[in-house]
Amino acid sequence: MATLEKIRNRAGLLVSIIIGLALLAFVLGDMLNSGGSMFSKSQYEIAKVAGKSIPYNDFQEKIDNFIEINKIQSGRSNLDESTLDNIRNVSWEYMIEELIMSDEYEKLGITVTGDELMDMIQGENPHPIIRQVFSDPQTGMLNKSFMFDFIQRTLQEEDSERKKFWFYIEDEIFRQRRLAKYTNLIKKGLYVNSLQAKRRGEEISKTVDIDFVVRPFTSVPDSIIKISEKEVRAFYKDHLARYRQEESRDLKYVVYEVKPSPEDYRIAEDWINKIHPEFVSTKETRQFVNLQSDVPFEERNYMKDDLSDTIADFMFEAQEGDVYGPYFENNAYKLAKLAKIDYLPDSVKARHILLQVSQENYAQASALADSLKKMIENGADFAELARQNSSDGSAQEGGDLGWFREGEMVKPFSDTCFYGQTGDVKLVYSQFGIHIVEVLAQSKEVKKVQVGILVRNVEPSEETDQEYYRQASEFAGLNNTGEKFNKAIQANNLVPQYAPGLKPLEKNIPGLVSPRQLVKWAYNADENEVSNVMKFDNKYVVALVENVKEEGYADIEDIRPEIELEIGKQKKAEIIAGEMKDKISSSKSIDELASKLTATSQTATNITFSTRSIENAGIEPNITAAACTLDEGLLSGPITGNNGVYVIAVTNSRQSENIEMLMEREKLVYERNYTSRANYAAYEALKKKAEVVDNRAKFF
Repeated sequence: MATLEKIRNRAGLLVSIIIGLALLAFVLGDMLNSGGSMFSKSQYEIAKVAGKSIPYNDFQEKIDNFIEINKIQSGRSNLDESTLDNIRNVSWEYMIEELIMSDEYEKLGITVTGDELMDMIQGENPHPIIRQVFSDPQTGMLNKSFMFDFIQRTLQEEDSERKKFWFYIEDEIFRQRRLAKYTNLIKKGLYVNSLQAKRRGEEISKTVDIDFVVRPFTSVPDSIIKISEKEVRAFYKDHLARYRQEESRDLKYVVYEVKPSPEDYRIAEDWINKIHPEFVSTKETRQFVNLQSDVPFEERNYMKDDLSDTIADFMFEAQEGDVYGPYFENNAYKLAKLAKIDYLPDSVKARHILLQVSQENYAQASALADSLKKMIENGADFAELARQNSSDGSAQEGGDLGWFREGEMVKPFSDTCFYGQTGDVKLVYSQFGIHIVEVLAQSKEVKKVQVGILVRNVEPSEETDQEYYRQASEFAGLNNTGEKFNKAIQANNLVPQYAPGLKPLEKNIPGLVSPRQLVKWAYNADENEVSNVMKFDNKYVVALVENVKEEGYADIEDIRPEIELEIGKQKKAEIIAGEMKDKISSSKSIDELASKLTATSQTATNITFSTRSIENAGIEPNITAAACTLDEGLLSGPITGNNGVYVIAVTNSRQSENIEMLMEREKLVYERNYTSRANYAAYEALKKKAEVVDNRAKFF
């Protein structure tokens, strides 16, 4: 276990690559164990890849393996929900990659031999995973003796955590190497020829200035534009790829937020008034607060500006035992008692060495802490020992934490520094590990106070909660269709909330805590269906599915306004261009044309083929392209842009003298882009071809 602990401390990169994965058993256990014929095969399907159905137990097996590895590596027996959720996604990507790429590897004969794998582990240039796991943390150099010892011990064991961890490392190196071979094949097939480089060099070496005139689309009234159903359908058909959509749901919902009633305020106020005499008379302020208050006693020495304005002046003028209140603050009734007056440094400067501790290395870490403390007391260089041994981010600064005020550090650490003396070297145990602390300096002592604050939060009672539930249930029961839902919102002056574009695995809706239940309901509901009452923290919610979008192409009716806008712009462009053509032929300059069009000419300078936004025009790629290809002094024909129809004239054209250098530079840029794209584009293309069906939303 000591060896594994060393690896845990050196495998930070792997922790970020493979976070622990969620157990599906608690979600799927009943379904798995039932085994009845009532479930169809599709209900067990977590994915479909290239037409092949993947059962969720295959995914579960992968999850279980990664969970075990994560626990071995991190030393943790429990994983928080956020980590589990993130890792479900990582596990999914691993599984899909394996399913998609296995056929490609077989067709191309890509594999990794045993000798090759051994070379990546023990050769002159070990795989990065090997370097990460077995490098000396002090020098950054690969510790081969440690690695060989680990492997030798592992191979002699029948079944152990160490062996499972090592097999995982081998599998991961094998996986990464095969994928790298495939990617390298793609990269070697991509190159930039001389014609591409020359053309690109010529394009970017030219810089132009232009004058232009524009007639915006808004100059043509919408009323004269007529669009037929046939035109709408033809445009939709011709531009179908533009309207590809992912699966999503649009929700509208009303929220009944449970808030305290006037009666709840009265009950809380009565409680604080009733307990007031007892709080004044008690000698055990800390215990009393911890037993009676909604907020425990905070053992902290406050300076005046650390306290709220309500009680600050009182506490710094009062005697120990004096009580202020009752008073109302932050939705709570409170009593505040001066528990203690002390004189302590305003701030402290200290440095420390932090040793991380686990159950397995506790004795070893404690012995090391004692040893380091004695070395420091005997004159050893604290800063050097910190750089060599501390796991804290301050290690590179010799453990120096600078100046800090009371309460800014964890309490045992803070107390040692503020109650100790300058020059003290102490051992401090905290939730972060064992600290070897040296107090470097202390500021002058100032008055500080400890305050016991008895808090009674004003919270909704069960009766209040039930009243809000009754209101929400009444709304859901009476307004169980989309039409009734929307009418009721207007009739009752309710403010609806919206959650548009929810994806199947969405886990966040602004304002709602853990709303996964609502998303799952939406994907099992029909359009215009109204939900039952759901509760999220202190909010009751009734939702309406406003829009159902299935994966594929958007319904023509959903995008009709967008299509009609585009057709309208085309028709307006034709009208404007027709008006311009006669005037262009009889004009010798942009200014003359502008006069005939009752418009104003404008100027844009330093336009190249790479220019994205044109001065005085905005993002107009058609104008950029025309400006870089038009001969100087000529008027262009009408050019349809994003905002209107343009006519341009090039007033100045300049060619860079360093075209050969630009060609070489652009060739390198192209090649880097190709290389970068090869790392992901080929796999993404295979993934798209495989038509992956993701059914995770059914199970999570």
